[in-house]
Amino acid sequence: MKNLFLNSSRGWVGMDINQSAIHMAQVERTGTEYAIGAIWTAFQPAPRIDVSEKRAPAADNPQIALESMIEQAKRARSLFSSNSAGIAVGGGVVEYREFELEIEKPSELDGAVRSELEKEQGYDSDQSVVKAWELPTGRKLRNRQQSAAVVTANYDFSMWLGNMISQAGYAPEALDALPCALARASEMFLRGADHPCLMVHISDACTTLTLVHQGLPILTRVLNHHGFEKMLVPLASEFAISPAEVNLLLMKAATEGSRQMESPNELMEIVSEFQLRFVQSLAGEVYRTLEYIRAEHGNSEPGGILLCGNGSIMPMLSLQFEQLLEIPTETWSLAGSEQVERGMPVSLYAVAAGLSAIAWEEN
Repeated sequence: MKNLFLNSSRGWVGMDINQSAIHMAQVERTGTEYAIGAIWTAFQPAPRIDVSEKRAPAADNPQIALESMIEQAKRARSLFSSNSAGIAVGGGVVEYREFELEIEKPSELDGAVRSELEKEQGYDSDQSVVKAWELPTGRKLRNRQQSAAVVTANYDFSMWLGNMISQAGYAPEALDALPCALARASEMFLRGADHPCLMVHISDACTTLTLVHQGLPILTRVLNHHGFEKMLVPLASEFAISPAEVNLLLMKAATEGSRQMESPNELMEIVSEFQLRFVQSLAGEVYRTLEYIRAEHGNSEPGGILLCGNGSIMPMLSLQFEQLLEIPTETWSLAGSEQVERGMPVSLYAVAAGLSAIAWEEN
């Protein structure tokens, strides 16, 4: 990842693909200012399932779950001025790892990464696409050790996904890792400020914490038991509706903003109770991560937290984080066009915006 601020005034189409939706965005740049020019979300038309389940059966097969959403994305093609696409896929399809390697020079990096990956049970080098790069050595390491970020993806699935997206009218340019997209989104929000930031991305299945410093993801932690569904599923059971319907309810509250909060009703009071339990548990994990950063990455202690992802639509979430963690917290955002302002909360599109910004990176 290098300097974002190069030639074109419009980025690629960022496609943030997860189990319940594809969030798409195209970022525009004027000087050092960034804005989202267009957005689109394709939702998975999932069958109604028992609220005790966490996912529809189709989620076990990413290809089945994705086909209808990519078809919806095809209909949105005219919204975007570019067909070049940067893509990130959740649910473990694109995996991000950090290794501490015994190497003496950069040319040894790829070989050391392969050796580490081959130690993992089930890893198949013939069916994997791998990319690795060095991370800044801000943590306390022994001599000759180098921190490295590693991205892997299944080769067959990557080829299938690229073909499907091409058929929808887009030109897949890069399959990216979530922490890298979050780092770009952070850099755009902070407008080049060089102080570290902790990105908290709350997706359906997990929450990803990425420490960003000088535009680079230097530490990532995935909380597999703190996904947004941990709140959606119990609420769905309470209301006897589906998790998707609970999500739409929260989306409505988010778009109505303060008007919704000024006249709380019984339904929103129940939501608040479930949300507080979820946020307290999540904040506890974020606190432990901050303590680790202070101990091991003292030079990169974050000055604040940025919230994004599906779970960022929860009412008053940034205020709750500030009260529980005593650290400045904001919900990620960028200015947007009229189409964006009339749409869903911009924090849903942080990853897509970060993918759009790949267009301005040096090769």
